[in-house]
Amino acid sequence: MPTSVNPFHQDKWKVSFSNIPSLTGFEKMPLYDLYVKSVVIPDVNITEHFSDFQQYRIRHPVGKGNVDLSQLQITFKADENLENYYNLFTWMLNLRYGENINTDLIRKNTIKSIDVILLDNQKRKKGLLTFSNCYLLTLSSLSLDYGVVEEVSFTANFTYEEINLETNVANL
Repeated sequence: MPTSVNPFHQDKWKVSFSNIPSLTGFEKMPLYDLYVKSVVIPDVNITEHFSDFQQYRIRHPVGKGNVDLSQLQITFKADENLENYYNLFTWMLNLRYGENINTDLIRKNTIKSIDVILLDNQKRKKGLLTFSNCYLLTLSSLSLDYGVVEEVSFTANFTYEEINLETNVANL
């Protein structure tokens, strides 16, 4: 029997970033935490292996830790000065050219965690998806249309090392 009769709504979540590698300090973190427009939680999948026995195909799930993880996609509203876009753009260029990296290994220049906090209808915390050691794979183009006064948004796709789900976490 279900424990709840209320459906989950698309607007009951928030995102929290532990850090952005191209930023120094935490005073600019609201440019990310408060400007998230949408999140696409990636699908979770495994591969399978087949064996045939007497004209019958047997399917075997293959679990390999963090192999074949789909990307986390986050769409941001651009702030007035495009600062949140510029910071991610700078981080991507630094990764691409191996410059201004705060560690000996480029692969360790990551966002330590991106938390997607799931809320119930009263906006109480009910679930937590944590994506660890994330780095930026793609940063979308900016679409600027003359004479249009809509908010500008851009999308960032992240790869991550692990995904963790915690449920019924009222005291996050």
